Amino acid sequence: MLGWVLFNDKDLWLRFTMSSTGSVEKTSYSLGGALTDFTAVSPQISEKLFLILRKKFVADVSSRIDTPTMGAYVPFLRKALETNPYLFIYLKFYAECLILSCDKRDDLEPVLRSFLCDEVANEFLPNMLLTNDADQTAEWLGKVIGRDMEFRRSRTKAQIEDIVSPDSSLAKYTPAQRLYILKCENSSGLDGSFKMQIASEYDFERTANLGTVKASLINNASTVLAEYEINKPDDLIALELFHTVTNQLPIKKCRCCGEYFVPSGRSDSEYCSRISLGENKRCAQIGAMRTFKGKYAENPIYAEYNRAYKRNHSRLRNGKLYDEEFRDWSAAARRARDEFINENKTVEQFRLRLTELEID
Repeated sequence: MLGWVLFNDKDLWLRFTMSSTGSVEKTSYSLGGALTDFTAVSPQISEKLFLILRKKFVADVSSRIDTPTMGAYVPFLRKALETNPYLFIYLKFYAECLILSCDKRDDLEPVLRSFLCDEVANEFLPNMLLTNDADQTAEWLGKVIGRDMEFRRSRTKAQIEDIVSPDSSLAKYTPAQRLYILKCENSSGLDGSFKMQIASEYDFERTANLGTVKASLINNASTVLAEYEINKPDDLIALELFHTVTNQLPIKKCRCCGEYFVPSGRSDSEYCSRISLGENKRCAQIGAMRTFKGKYAENPIYAEYNRAYKRNHSRLRNGKLYDEEFRDWSAAARRARDEFINENKTVEQFRLRLTELEID
């Protein structure tokens, strides 16, 4: 079992026990946001995270005579947990398989088969590549588990497309009906059976006796909710997708990166808050700049500001302006630009203001 999940209003709460340390870890994510963030993870990013664990494992094996323990990976895994629950589940499973490969190799195949999609298990497990070379074994395990992660990520993204797209072949059905139809398909990953128990928000922390919990329920009116066991990644995917759809949360496609997201603020947002691969600004920031430029592209004040900006930026590159001077000028020029546009002043007036701001 991977852990337990509880859905509280528009949040997803995840709880699990870290093997070997025995510590209970818990965290919360915005409902729908965790899943769409997972579908937006690029292979380059996931491969980099798997490589970090692989290198640490190989270094640990070469520097000690006993088997590495899970405790060595907990700090890294906690950072992954803060980022995304699906990334965390895969990285935690990879770390556990690396440890098993040291002295419980016979347990690896059933453990992998219980976790992997049938499609990936049938592709890789008949020819398991486990050797006494730690790096080679770690590379093979990373390839298999990484392939499973990419398979589930791509499949989930396609399912979201079928549920929300107006061009879907299921367009005549409601989003909840579309989800049900997908669930009934073979190998959809959405057809799991779930063990449920009753839990409260306070009880979810598992840190108090019944008396303390009862007092908390009276004092804080803590909500009583259903908590589900998670045995594989598909369980969490199916549950989050179901609760996102039935809570009628908007799932949108970012107009900048093209990935799905659930707006955390205004429901009419057209851009996500992620930083896409190769960019240094968030999509929302890029979108705001595009909107501004589109709105004022024909405005002569905006054109005049652009000419002045390029001129002073050239002076900065040529060493005729200091960084601080350019930053101060740029900030003042932007304020003047917005002021003159909003107050419908003339471009001639704006030129005079730029002359006043000019740095000799």
